[in-house]
Amino acid sequence: MAAVQTLDEIQAILHRLQGEEIATLQVLGINSMKSTSPLPGTVVGDTVESTSVDNRLVSITTSLHAIVFDLQRTGRIVWLDSAQPYVMVAGTSRPTARLLLASGKGLDLTEPAKTKRITVTVTTRA
Repeated sequence: MAAVQTLDEIQAILHRLQGEEIATLQVLGINSMKSTSPLPGTVVGDTVESTSVDNRLVSITTSLHAIVFDLQRTGRIVWLDSAQPYVMVAGTSRPTARLLLASGKGLDLTEPAKTKRITVTVTTRA
């Protein structure tokens, strides 16, 4: 099993998001989506203004929304230099969520266990 990412490792990855435009947010585990209003698609076109990580809670603040990923115990963030929307293929493991950027880069949020515990919450900023 891979070592749990440190908060510094996570923040180094999140720093790359600064100023990027979001192309899409895919939540691939229905049990991971903890908010249904607004839907993940509402963040398309938002620009990332800031990011933070505290106690494995990853916060991404965009121009209009706040996105929070709770990595729980074993969740990891993986930087993708080249990313496409995830397409289900039998026999392959899938990320719990994928954040695609307009620049063609992105993030996968993954877990080694079969029981997926990463959660995703999207809220509209006041």
